[in-house]
Amino acid sequence: MDDAEVLETIRTATKRAAAEALKVLEEGTGAKEQGRGSGGDISLLGDLVAEQTAISYLQEKIGSFRVVSEEIGEKTFGDGGSYTFIIDPLDGSRNYKRGAPLFAVSIAAARGKTLENVFGGVVYAPLLNLEFYALKDRGAYLNGKKIEAKTSSDGLESKVIAVSSPPKASFLPSIFVSRLATHGVALRMLGSASLELAMLASGSIDAYIDAWGTMRIVDIAAAQLIAREAGAYTLIGGKDGNPPLLSLKERVYILVAASRDLAESLASLYRESFGYDIHDVFKVMR
Repeated sequence: MDDAEVLETIRTATKRAAAEALKVLEEGTGAKEQGRGSGGDISLLGDLVAEQTAISYLQEKIGSFRVVSEEIGEKTFGDGGSYTFIIDPLDGSRNYKRGAPLFAVSIAAARGKTLENVFGGVVYAPLLNLEFYALKDRGAYLNGKKIEAKTSSDGLESKVIAVSSPPKASFLPSIFVSRLATHGVALRMLGSASLELAMLASGSIDAYIDAWGTMRIVDIAAAQLIAREAGAYTLIGGKDGNPPLLSLKERVYILVAASRDLAESLASLYRESFGYDIHDVFKVMR
């Protein structure tokens, strides 16, 4: 199976997973809590159904592979094969639980053990009818049309910046948001990292940041490739490896912008806000 065929396989897997998650949501059971997944967060029935649907389809089409997924953790199927699939069955599960459309199924495909080895990625937001996908060195697409990260060449004023604000990050996002607000930035907090990064790839926002020491690899594995293939400038580092390891234990920082100048401006504001470089976050947040 070549890379393009693998991409088509994970595209189908995301759609099937999303369909099953929507089905149980409509039946009134999707938002029911089912304990905690391997990632440590509370699992919803929708999470579990989506994950199992995706994995079952990958077993049917590929057979042997390794999975890094939010609920099941890290697991090998068959003899392991040459592929690793990084799955977030419902990125934005709080939105899903409340019936808000800002959630997505995210699947990335890799050969190797680091984020650099990701060669295909899909982010599918079913209630928004948005399917983002990319193949390494072949561009990024939204609903079949090639996309490009875009931003104006002026300063921070009027820029639309998405800032992740997970509960585990405590007050850190608020500090950075306050600094951004003084520069006239339009702020977004949508609650789905993969979707926000994919929207950056299509030009809907100018930049995205999560640099609080809590981000997991499953949230961004597919979307960061989509952003890169759309021409975005990325700053990504891991707590356990650089490039980050494809492991559920890995934590990453990520700053992605539609231009290098914008990324450097935001990195400078981060330094002003916290007194250390974004690359040093894991030296500070232990």
